[in-house]
Order: sequence, then C-alpha cells, then structure tokens
Amino acid sequence: MSVALAELIRENQPCVVLTGAGVSTESGVPDFRSPTGIWAQFDPREYATLGAFRRDPAKVWRFYAPRFAMLTEAEPNAAHRALAELERLGLVRAVVTQNIDLLHERAGSQDVVEVHGSIRTSSCPGCSASYALAEVVPLIEAGEGAPRCPACTEILKPDVVFFDELLPADAIDRAYELAEQARLLLVVGSSLEVYPVAELPRTTLDAGGKVAVVNRTPTWVDGRAALRLDGSAAEVLDAALAALTSRRTPVEVVDYDREWPRRYEEEAARVRAALGESVVEIEHMGSTAVPGLASKPVIDISAGLRSLELDEAQIAAMEAQGYEYLGEFGLPGRLYFRKGAGPRTHHVHAVEWGGEHWHRHRAFREYLCSHPEEAAEYAAEKRRIAAEADGLEEYWERKQPFVDELFARAWRWYGHGYA
Repeated sequence: MSVALAELIRENQPCVVLTGAGVSTESGVPDFRSPTGIWAQFDPREYATLGAFRRDPAKVWRFYAPRFAMLTEAEPNAAHRALAELERLGLVRAVVTQNIDLLHERAGSQDVVEVHGSIRTSSCPGCSASYALAEVVPLIEAGEGAPRCPACTEILKPDVVFFDELLPADAIDRAYELAEQARLLLVVGSSLEVYPVAELPRTTLDAGGKVAVVNRTPTWVDGRAALRLDGSAAEVLDAALAALTSRRTPVEVVDYDREWPRRYEEEAARVRAALGESVVEIEHMGSTAVPGLASKPVIDISAGLRSLELDEAQIAAMEAQGYEYLGEFGLPGRLYFRKGAGPRTHHVHAVEWGGEHWHRHRAFREYLCSHPEEAAEYAAEKRRIAAEADGLEEYWERKQPFVDELFARAWRWYGHGYA
C-alpha cells in the first residue's frame, strides 16, 4: 500500500502534508486525544486554556514543565525524516503541523507551518519579552517548574495555542492557502477532530485536489479519500520514500511462458466471480496475451462492464481476491485494480464494454498477434531498455515513445472498430 501512496505523491503535485500527534508518538511523545492520551487523565480546561493560565500559571506550568523536558529529549523518527527528505526531493511542498514539538524542523523540514504554536519560545505577559527554548529550560528548573521572566519576574507563557485562544492568523491563513493549492493533501497521524484545521481536507477536495490519510483511527474524510492506510506513520512514510527513490530495482523482462494463458483463465474466473453481473466480457490483454512475445510477467485483464458504477460489495469482493482498488488512477473512464505491490502483480482494467478503452486494448493485442515481426521488434526494444534503465520509472519513460508509435499503427490497422 505504501507503493500506492508513493504513486499518489508522484502523480499529484504539489503535495502538502498535514500532521498530528500520530507522527510523534513513535518518538515517545504521548498523544492527547486517544482513549489513553493525556486528556483522558487531565481535564484540559484546567491545564490547557488561557483562562486556566491566568488564574494559576504555576499550576499550568507544573503540568507543562515535565512535558517540555520530555519534548527536548525526543528525537525525530522515520516519519519526520521521510517527510524532510521528500521535501528536499521536491515531492512535498510544505508540512502543516498541529504538533508543538519541533521534531519536523529538527528532522530537516524547511517549510513547516505550526498552526498550534510550538515550544520554540515562551513570552512574558508582563513586559512582552520572548525567550528561546534553550533559555526557558533552566528558568523552569530555577523557578521550581514555573519559569519567571528575568526582566520583570512575571511567569512566562509558552507560545503554544491554548484551547480558548485563536490560532496564529499568519499560520492558519498559509495552511488554508496551501490546502487550496494542493493536488494532494496527505493527512498523517491526525484524527481531524480539532477545528479549524480539520477543515483543511475539505478545502483541498473543494478545489479539485485529492486527500490521502495515514492514521490508526478513523477520520471524517476517510470516505472521500483517494487512499486510506491504517498503520505506523514511520513505517508507511519510510516505505513510500523508498518506493519514490528506488532507482536500482531491476526490470524483469522474460521469455514468453506457455503457462500465462492458463494463469489468465484462472484469474479471469476470479474477477468474473467478484464483479458478477456487471461483467459483459473479459479478455486477456498486454504482452502476456501475445504468443511468443517476451514481456514483464504481469497478467493484464480487460473487464468489459455494462457500466462503471461498481458498488462497495463488488470492490470488497475484488479486495478479497487480493486486489487493491485505485479508482481511475489518472485515466478517466477506467477503474483500476492491482494485485500485490511487487513486479509480478496482476492488473485489472475495468472499462465500459464496447467503449474506446475496450477497443484500444483489443487493437494493441490483435495488431501484435497479427504482426509477429513487429512483436519481435517490440520485445527486443523492451529487453534493450530494461537492460539499460535505472529502475522501473526510467524503463516506462524510455519505452513510451516506442509504444506510442506502435499503438498509432495498431489503431489505424484496427480501423477504429468501436465506431
């Protein structure tokens, strides 16, 4: 599934990331809102409001002081490092974070929008002096948990946003601007329960962008997300980074295997059973459908449907067969399913039976079957590029011009049979 996330990031730029507590829990930073989080043990009205601070700042600091010490000792984890590296590679435009722990910055992220403030500084309510974290830590110790301003002795206020405070205007305005411009908003480790930040995915969707979610608990946007992953933020993002930066994965092009037609028949039967009465016809397509043609050992199936309106039960049935549903996946008029994430994955292209996509698939297959000399040339070109390409992405990029020319000949030969 991290491969699917990698492809979403690659194909939907700019990508903006919204992070919450779930990104930092793997650095030992406790979360606030889960059933075992901090607010399950402490009433936030007593410790996390501006009113509480004004009534008894020392009490609020007795709550915050040990957490400040813990946050200064926490180290960025693989999720923070992956996001910093994706930004360096130009694949993440900015990180909008609800966290106050500075771990994104320490991991190397450059463009971080802190919508809930941070522990970077604390300010004096009396004389407005500001003190950096490195200065505040010894003041906490000297003040027995409540740091006092060296200039006027007032107890400092941490520059985090309390529950009854407005978010910093510049930060939230920038967050909404980024969300509106994002082709992909990646939500990581946020339950999307705190407003107005929880509205950012809606801003992206309303502007025509996509949303992906990596979180261990449900969020309100899951049903509208292009991808939803339930797992460790560190593991998922690290794997997505690996998929995006892999350059030495060999491309496997093998001789024609006489077992491929049998494997197709077995797979087609599973697909027909899963999609049920929506299927009009199923065909073997792609290079494994052309006798004698060397190819990547991937079974491609074209499923001709009465309509492209699949219900949840049909999608669930395909998933039960091991397929990952990716929607149109960049090609309007096609619903795409992929089985597995490795080089031997199978693909199902569900299209309208008798429509253009259906006939384009048939044209390419039939032309190669009828022109063995061109099939042999195609196989030789694939072998040459596979031997030289520095990974699968380069293989596809270098092969595409040859395929486009070949398909143009196939389409003319086929005679626009669907018309």
